[in-house]
Amino acid sequence: MSIAKYGLFLLLPAVGLTSFAATRTEGDVDANRKNVIRQVMTRIKNQHYAPKPVDDNFSRIIWKNYLKALDGNKNTLLKTDVESLRRYETLIDDELETPSLEYFNAIYTLSMQRLNEVRTIYQEILSKPMDFSKKETIQPDRSQAEYPADEAARREVWRKSLKYNVLKKMVELQTADKTKTDVVAEKEARAATLLMMDGLFKNLLSSNAGDNRFSAYMNTITLEMDPHTSYFAPVDAGIRDAQMAHRYYGLGLELNAKDGAIVVKRVLSGGTADASGLLQAEDCILRLSDADGKMVEVTGMSILDVSKMIRGEKGTSLKLLVRKTSGAEKEMTLTRGEIVETENAAKSAVIEKNGQKIGYLFLKEFYRDFKRADGAQCAVDMAKEIIKLKAEKVDGIVVDLRGNPGGSLDEVVKITGFFVKTGPVVLGRGKEKTRSYSIENGDQTLYDGPLAVMVDESSASASEIFAAAIQDYKRGIIVGSPSSYGKGTMQESFPMGKLGDAAKGIPDVSYGTLALTIKKFYRINGTTTQLYGVTPDVIFPSRKVYQKIRERDNTSALVSDTIESAWFMKSPVAGVLPGIIEKANQQIGHDSTLNAVKREVEWLKVNEAPVFSLQKNIFKKQLSDIQAHSNAIDAALKLPAGQQLKMSGTPIDKSSPDKIARNQEWLNTCSADVYLSKTVDILTDLAGKQAK
Repeated sequence: MSIAKYGLFLLLPAVGLTSFAATRTEGDVDANRKNVIRQVMTRIKNQHYAPKPVDDNFSRIIWKNYLKALDGNKNTLLKTDVESLRRYETLIDDELETPSLEYFNAIYTLSMQRLNEVRTIYQEILSKPMDFSKKETIQPDRSQAEYPADEAARREVWRKSLKYNVLKKMVELQTADKTKTDVVAEKEARAATLLMMDGLFKNLLSSNAGDNRFSAYMNTITLEMDPHTSYFAPVDAGIRDAQMAHRYYGLGLELNAKDGAIVVKRVLSGGTADASGLLQAEDCILRLSDADGKMVEVTGMSILDVSKMIRGEKGTSLKLLVRKTSGAEKEMTLTRGEIVETENAAKSAVIEKNGQKIGYLFLKEFYRDFKRADGAQCAVDMAKEIIKLKAEKVDGIVVDLRGNPGGSLDEVVKITGFFVKTGPVVLGRGKEKTRSYSIENGDQTLYDGPLAVMVDESSASASEIFAAAIQDYKRGIIVGSPSSYGKGTMQESFPMGKLGDAAKGIPDVSYGTLALTIKKFYRINGTTTQLYGVTPDVIFPSRKVYQKIRERDNTSALVSDTIESAWFMKSPVAGVLPGIIEKANQQIGHDSTLNAVKREVEWLKVNEAPVFSLQKNIFKKQLSDIQAHSNAIDAALKLPAGQQLKMSGTPIDKSSPDKIARNQEWLNTCSADVYLSKTVDILTDLAGKQAK
């Protein structure tokens, strides 16, 4: 996510934990880390929208939060360890000023020692069969528990935790194969759990562990300023830009993790892996070459970390050791090429219901390639899809922004102008002044007909700007979860580093990138989406309503406030909307299917942190009860086969068999969506009123 035309982007909460590239001495490492601290703290102090005082209270918060980051489930460090670290509780603010690494080095050294001890513990426990007839229980979430008093107590924590994971896997195996005996299932479950744990600890204890922990430490500091001021190590900044641009260099593989193994889910058409013919779906990647050419085992690594290894510079080679579906192992070398991401681009479809044709627009993120003039721009793609829908003579359009985390400010301003003739879209307030970001479309919209916008708890930032603008202009109806995410801040990206001297053979040094909150944005009516998001006009019951996943669930979130509203003219359809909205809410309130969802969600809320038995039959019954309620929600939100939406795709640009197949999968999923079906009903009602 680079700087847009306005010098701003709307960043989704994300924390990258990646090492600095290059071989360095211990002195170089410390010097680089101190420089990162110095530059980050200077930027925050001088340019953050509302920097918090870096004092003893700030220090206490960082001390506590970094312990959570390293040992959130309180199963690695001992109570005595925490007490020994307490002397730093009010010193971190001083270390950030100096800067000093004393606290970081102390907790890093101690945590690595304890992780090595825990590795021995879990390997020993998993080497022996487990007895699931003994009467004992476990609370998997230990965030509110005490740290283990001693090594014996810590071993007991791990014994129960591993027993819980093995039992869970055992039930899964026997559910899939009812002929599998307890003895066989227990042995296979222990082996799978050991594989998972070995992969996890391989990453935790890798040569990059120090850099990963330092990135986590820096983000503990930056995220206390606000939930979106984030530090990105050098390689993470590149990945972030590639995600925003929908363009990167790699092989063109979609990966999946199965019991710790890295498996090829799909070979993307047009990528170098596809061109080579050497890789197929279900092939298992065992090893990859790192930056130095050394083969590294990837079993147990996260998909994100494996993806980082696969991506690189254009034209560079990557060596892979792969286990084919036949069981044979094969080593191969592939060249990285340009991969243009089209799967998450804007797409459209036509829905026929109630005698009307409704256009459906889906946008997963507000993407923009700022480095290339011919690069991906979601506004350009959305315009193409709107034109396709108009050619189909649709009676209304649904814009689906569910799950959309935001993205480019430029793009959301442009897209709003496709539906609103003129005026401001959003107001941005910095430290010194407030400015308006307005539509520049020559008073020419692309679509003036009936409009509905779908949002949920994950619709954030740019998604909220669009939904709020449509709501304030009374241009359409907003439908969805009780509120959107609640991110009303703007970030600017600041690369950090030190220039080298080419004449002396001294290279440039990158310290990474700081995404810094420099502005808050406000709706054109003077209120803000910050903290509380957008409240839809028509509210659907949501399975995520009680989950702590919104902005307001972050203790460091900036406050919600108001400013003077902008001048704007409401849409001509403003007078029609209240009646449609009132009718829709009444229908939702009496809808038996959605009321069933609400009841099941309430049950899951009450039972969200159960104490599990470690006796197999009781445990299986507990899992079955929870799964039954979750399955009931899934069933309620999926239309029965005879009632599914009649959907057809619009023409696909640069189509291929793979693209066509994926698009059909998407259409099949959408056609069973209860929320979409209810939205179409609302929009057809609106279309009937607007037509009169």
